[in-house]
Amino acid sequence: MGGPGPAHLEVEDLVVRFGGLRAVDHVSFDVPPAAVVGLVGPNGSGKTTTLDAVSGLVTPEAGSVRVDGEEIGDLLAEERRSLGVVRSFQNCLLYPDLTVEDVLLVCLDAERVVSVLGATLRMPGSRRSERRKREAVDRVIEAFGLGRFRHHRTAEVSTGTRRVVDLASIVLSEPRLLLLDEPTAGIAQREAEAFVPLLRRLHEVANCTILLVEHDVPLVFALCSQVVVMEAGAVVSAGTPDEVSRDPRALAAYLGASEEALTPSSVDPVGTRAPGLGGGGEG
Repeated sequence: MGGPGPAHLEVEDLVVRFGGLRAVDHVSFDVPPAAVVGLVGPNGSGKTTTLDAVSGLVTPEAGSVRVDGEEIGDLLAEERRSLGVVRSFQNCLLYPDLTVEDVLLVCLDAERVVSVLGATLRMPGSRRSERRKREAVDRVIEAFGLGRFRHHRTAEVSTGTRRVVDLASIVLSEPRLLLLDEPTAGIAQREAEAFVPLLRRLHEVANCTILLVEHDVPLVFALCSQVVVMEAGAVVSAGTPDEVSRDPRALAAYLGASEEALTPSSVDPVGTRAPGLGGGGEG
């Protein structure tokens, strides 16, 4: 476990209880290696709590969470991260007074052990490490179209662009299993529409498995090979986007009967232009 390449996630009979409330009720699903699987449902359906249980932020009462066939339920969140299990959050907490480039450098330092003495004395090993670090940051800046914002403070760019910086920092952490929690939350519709190609780019560059919690159903249907629908803590439907869109249980639970609601917005088919690149300010 913890080897190279995308991870395989298996969740079986997961139960999470908060006091008398069973927030996750015997949830089971499978996320094959390199797949992108969407987890959708109304507010309070247990999506984020499921993500928390997989990442180790909450302790389940029962059930199993396995990565590459190995049980990880007893591991702390930090231990799971060392195995390549990386979780994002709805609110990307970047350093507002740092530039985009410096934020990415700081995120990379947080992932790698740095010798303070070597860096202070600028020893050869430290210089090589610094060069590799800057090369890695250069690659993600280019991959996510952030070049024009390299020297902008993160407080000066749009919410959508800050989301892109957050995703770029995730790539630097080299995830094998990426748990994405509503990456389009709080951003403008114009920017949200660009997230399908952006997340495809993330999947390609990071070469990882993705479990995505997202309220934007068209985005999920456009991006994911499998969709899991939750309601009241339980899975009510699972399958391909086409299968789920035709499942009466999914329609009743969350999707509704409108075909228009499931139609993806027009997006850039090339998928290389990051959202929020039209200007600064809040998105």
